[in-house]
Amino acid sequence: MKTWNVKRLGAASVLLAALLVLTMGNLPVRGAIDEMTGLYGGELRVAVLGSIDLNPFTATSDASWNAIDIAYDSIARIDPVSLTPTLWAAAGWSTSGTQLTVTLRSDLAFHDGTAVTAADVIYSYTEYKALGMVPADLTVSGSGTQVTFDTALGGLFFGEDLTLPIVKSGTGLTNAAVGSGPYVPVTTTMPVSLDANVDHFQPPLLSTVSFHSYTDTPSASADMLRGNLDFIGWSLGVDEPSAIIDVDGTNMSLINDASLYKNPGLTHLVVGFNVAAGRATGDEELRLALAKTLNPVLYEQIHPDTDRSRTLIIDENQPWFNPNVELYQVTIAIIAGRSSALLTSSNQRLDSAGYLDTNGDGIREMPDGSSFQLNIVGAPVGESARIFTIQDSIRDVFSRIGVNVNLETVASVDLPARLASGNFDVFVAQMDTTLDPAFLSAYYHSTGGLNYVGFSDAAVDSALEAADAALDMVGRQENISAVQQAVMSEGVLIPVLHFDAIHSTVRGTFDDWTEMPGGINNFWSYMTVHKAQVGSLDARVSVVPVSATSGGSVTALVTTVDQLGAPVADVSVRVLAGGSVVASGTTGAAGTLSVSFSAPTVAGTTDMSVVAEATKTGYVGDRATTSMTVRPALGTLVVTVASDQVSIGPDDSATITVTVKDGAAVAVSGAAVSLQLSGRGGELAASKGTTGSGGTFTTTLTADVGVRTLFRIDATASKAGFTDDSGSTSVLAEQRVGAVEPRAPPFFDISAIIAGIVILVILVVWLGFFRKK
Repeated sequence: MKTWNVKRLGAASVLLAALLVLTMGNLPVRGAIDEMTGLYGGELRVAVLGSIDLNPFTATSDASWNAIDIAYDSIARIDPVSLTPTLWAAAGWSTSGTQLTVTLRSDLAFHDGTAVTAADVIYSYTEYKALGMVPADLTVSGSGTQVTFDTALGGLFFGEDLTLPIVKSGTGLTNAAVGSGPYVPVTTTMPVSLDANVDHFQPPLLSTVSFHSYTDTPSASADMLRGNLDFIGWSLGVDEPSAIIDVDGTNMSLINDASLYKNPGLTHLVVGFNVAAGRATGDEELRLALAKTLNPVLYEQIHPDTDRSRTLIIDENQPWFNPNVELYQVTIAIIAGRSSALLTSSNQRLDSAGYLDTNGDGIREMPDGSSFQLNIVGAPVGESARIFTIQDSIRDVFSRIGVNVNLETVASVDLPARLASGNFDVFVAQMDTTLDPAFLSAYYHSTGGLNYVGFSDAAVDSALEAADAALDMVGRQENISAVQQAVMSEGVLIPVLHFDAIHSTVRGTFDDWTEMPGGINNFWSYMTVHKAQVGSLDARVSVVPVSATSGGSVTALVTTVDQLGAPVADVSVRVLAGGSVVASGTTGAAGTLSVSFSAPTVAGTTDMSVVAEATKTGYVGDRATTSMTVRPALGTLVVTVASDQVSIGPDDSATITVTVKDGAAVAVSGAAVSLQLSGRGGELAASKGTTGSGGTFTTTLTADVGVRTLFRIDATASKAGFTDDSGSTSVLAEQRVGAVEPRAPPFFDISAIIAGIVILVILVVWLGFFRKK
């Protein structure tokens, strides 16, 4: 459960919340790969003390809540400039009586992709109510994107209630809690890692935030100086930045070798006076005489990196700070060239009240003549020599006005219990506050849990309760101002200093931390911080060949250099041709990338631009352009020829159909068709033509033949952008009826002629034989 601490920021009044609008214009919208600013990307490695629990229902540590803030959305956030609440998961809200009605953003989605609805808000606040984190009488109802909060006790809209995480209904109790924030948990055990939620309505600039566990500042500092960390996620002590750290044999320090950020802190050094019955400090005259000896100017010199406080609301918290309160600062005068505290007014006040030194021992007695001693409780010198010195200076100045005083040291871990027991007269301690003034009730209300001094004032109680219940900004400011005026005039709990929130980051690597009271370890820093800009990219691109056919292979060569002309490696490049991404890759050590792609499809010869977009985190990106000519690729024609008749007679005809389709079997219209007829006696009605919308061309074949004849019809189709194709078919033509086929005379056919020649040869041979005889 959350406690009073510097890290958590409160919400503010209902009406103020209703009047505010979402003021996120100072944050850029996350781009895709063509985002050319170089702001997006990179990992921030954060040191934390201990481990991290990402479950809002069980988390207790500051480190856990820092991580929870970025993993979950909440209804409101505190604006880092105005320090007043601004809409976050709420698109708008309105008030009526004791009710606040919230309209959720329509684009809210949990990390698992499901929509955020009123049911999830109701579930979350029901669990917070069971944990005592919201008013006991709170009721939450609604449906869809409408949620209504109702409480008569007040306080719901102040403190931290509207900044509580929205948890998906049914998660976080017996299973892992699911959020919808700008970062998505990747690992939940140390080191805990979260990646940017690029689908969030306001994505962060970083790609990853990882949290690493350390036990103390020296070990974290050494690792950061080695380059293993980027940010120490807690406020440093005043002496820690200058501490010498042995980093692998080299003496280094945060102040010399890292970056430091100092902002007004929300932790005060407070002097409290016990006003409970029976305590000497319950007498206003004694208490105010002592309070007027306090010297914040001196304390600021003793403890660097502090600012003087006037109230528990720091000066920088302008919406709530009352600048007109009583100032407790001893008068300083220059005497003999040296500044000295003038204690005259305090001495006179004590004298007038009857606190006199009646026996001349230098110690004042009570107005009734009895002796008394004041016991100051504070931290031991071993915890902070500077604070101990301040405590001792307070003891010293009290003794200088004749008060018998003792300084007792109590370890800081034991101090709250000691103060709660009431066994003290004066204490000096550090006390935490928040930006929202709701914390005042804990310190000044008669029932406040941190009201160690026993202060009780009905008017102050009434003003605190009215501030809690106020439904308008002006009314709340008036009540908070009245509380400050009253309690500071009483001099019961006097803040003398507030400590700077000192944070350290790796030098020169990240920029745009969000600085605000409480330091840079806040929600907004995790949204706005980005890798430091190194320079700008200069990209160049060429293509080979510069003329290609659609679908043909083209190679793009991309070169990236920085503003000084030096090659830049690991640059993300994508290549666009004709406006479409055709290739991508990353440059090598020489700053070059060679990628191949297929030339885009075009209807006709086209000159088109080829663009190379080069981006790298930390560099302003660049676009380089060249051009190429792309010719359309030739399509494929498929020609089929068919006849509706296998054979035809002299008085018949056959319909010849030529069908032309492309390679995808889609009919091609407008194709030129020519036909060639083989065989005598046949005739085509048309030997040339063009395919219609169905991709066909038809003609007729007639034939008048004296003998049976087989005709062959060959068809060729052509069209611009396609390769020609041919097809054929055959038709048998029957002879005319009554026609006689020509025959050779019976004795003059070839066989008869051969037989006659043989007989003649035999006869000649025979006659010759007999003649010789």
